This record gives sequence, C-alpha cells and structure tokens, in this order.
Amino acid sequence: MKVELTPDAAQWVEAEVGAGTFPTPEDAVRHAVSALRASALRATLDAAVAEGGSHTTADARRHVREQLDKRNKPAAAP
Repeated sequence: MKVELTPDAAQWVEAEVGAGTFPTPEDAVRHAVSALRASALRATLDAAVAEGGSHTTADARRHVREQLDKRNKPAAAP
C-alpha cells in the first residue's frame, strides 16, 4: 500500500526521522497509526466505564490483550 501524506504530515515524519526518533519514515507512520489505534481503544474503554456495567478489570485486561495480539499479528503474505 502506498500512502500520500499531507505536506504537514510529511514534514512531521521528516523531522522525527531527522531527529533520530524513528529510523525510517515507515517506522514513524507505523507508530502514528499504532498510537491512533491505541487512542481509539482507550476511548472505547472509557466509554464502557462511563456506561457502567458488569465487566471486571480482568475482563477489560483480557479484551485489551486480545486486541493487542490481533494488532501485532504479522500480516498475511500477498
């Protein structure tokens, strides 16, 4: 997959790679996508907590672990 970044996003990636935060532009983008997914998961968990319910902390941890495991699975070969 090829993605075209906005000039602002490309500038951020170049600055982060230049500063040594990430070794490659691909790593910077991977990190950004991962952070966005983690943020969405946090928002989902926060909404569930706000609703109340009968889930335990162990249930929540199990769900988060399952989501992280899915996210970290290697992609299937094309």
